[in-house]
Amino acid sequence: MSWSNGNCPLVKESPKHMSIIDTARERLTHIMSDQGPKLFRDFVSLVSGQSISMVIGFLAFAYLARVLDATQYGAVELAISIAAFSAIVIECGAGTIGVRELARTPERAPDLAAQVPAARLILALIVIPVVGIAGYFTNQNLELTMLIWVYALSLLAVPFKQEWLLQGYERMSIAALAQPIRTAIFAGGIFLFVVPGSSMLTVGWIELIAVIAVSVYYLIAQYIWTVPFRFGWPPRAALYFLKEGFSVGLANMLWAFMLYAPMFLLASLADGTGPAWLGAGQRIVISLMTLSFVYHFNLYPVITRTVQNDRKTWSRVMQSSVHLVAWAGIALALLLTLLSKPIMGSVFGSDFRAAGPVLSVLAWAVPIRTLSGHARWSLIGYTRQKYLLWAEIAGAVVLVCTGVATIPVLGAPGAALALCAGLLASGIITQIAADRLIGSMALVKSVAPPLAAASAGLVLSHWVTTDPKLQFLICSSIYCGVGLTQIAPLYHDLRRIAYAKEIPG
Repeated sequence: MSWSNGNCPLVKESPKHMSIIDTARERLTHIMSDQGPKLFRDFVSLVSGQSISMVIGFLAFAYLARVLDATQYGAVELAISIAAFSAIVIECGAGTIGVRELARTPERAPDLAAQVPAARLILALIVIPVVGIAGYFTNQNLELTMLIWVYALSLLAVPFKQEWLLQGYERMSIAALAQPIRTAIFAGGIFLFVVPGSSMLTVGWIELIAVIAVSVYYLIAQYIWTVPFRFGWPPRAALYFLKEGFSVGLANMLWAFMLYAPMFLLASLADGTGPAWLGAGQRIVISLMTLSFVYHFNLYPVITRTVQNDRKTWSRVMQSSVHLVAWAGIALALLLTLLSKPIMGSVFGSDFRAAGPVLSVLAWAVPIRTLSGHARWSLIGYTRQKYLLWAEIAGAVVLVCTGVATIPVLGAPGAALALCAGLLASGIITQIAADRLIGSMALVKSVAPPLAAASAGLVLSHWVTTDPKLQFLICSSIYCGVGLTQIAPLYHDLRRIAYAKEIPG
């Protein structure tokens, strides 16, 4: 009898029973492993998985935007927004706590693998009925209400997403495959079964099949690489995970609220195609924000090590990163602003060129959130994460107040403006807390030149001509011209960030 499974003694195994699993594990591990640092391999795996998923998702939703009318597409985006926010509520940080507990007591892996799903299931049984009746409160039609119910049923798969267990066992390559599998199944169903004139309920049923399939993948991966799945019902242990994960979950919920609240406000305060324009623009911007998260996730170990032990090094690294992100992030926002109509038209169809102004506003959420990420992650590394909660609360309040004031007047662009206002308020409060508690990042000094160049380019180009091509040429020339004066310091900062992980702990 063997008592080994993974990296620690966990489960009693029969040689006959486990021979097939061991063979599969060895073959798959050999296929997915390469030479080189594990941290680099894991990072490449996660980024590759996310990128593949993004591309497949864009193709699927670009197709949907063409075969559904604008009202139907907006309804699908609304249902997705409700389900995505509800999934974060159900997860409630329990997986994060599970990873921590697994690191402390590896021998408890079989129990933890049962307790985390139990904790999530408790919340799922509460949240799903609430999501199902959401359509009634927003005065939606019967078909949209039924679509929301289908997406609500898909939330039953959330408790069985054991990605945290694969993370705890450092099986990042295996975890990275889950999202591409889900989006590939969803996209395949969309291309095969959704045609002009199809009911939007078809999209919901395809989503349900996709989330069930990826949950099965997680359970199979768990069985091969970690511990066999078993589901227990330990109420005390489940409540422990809910209690411990509350602060983490609440912060995630507030962030998700800020992302999806503009859609809810727009659906309640305005009619027409606004949700379609906003949803399409958000799909681009949220994808870019995901890459921003990956950047800070990769930089976080350096932040944690230096913010506690070497404040001067932390300050130098943060200043270099802020300088690079300011120029790159504002350049990206400027590009999206200048090319908003062609981008929306080419990705989602010619009808969505009307959503160009929405993307022009939403684009600036990317540098705002990416720049504020330096303060957020630094506060977490300095064990002052409670300030993030207050910042997110303030941002949510500003978002709602701005949305109530602007959406009835501006429609979808007003909703986009509300999101940027909320993110800016949250970022300012987070930055003030980091400056006072930890130290300076020279944020204003780094942001002022590229922001001034972008603003001058936009104002001057629109004053000189109405030709979009000439506007792009004038604006980009001004920005690049000012940027050339920063080549030497930017190169120096790039080298510092590139070798940041070689800084001794």
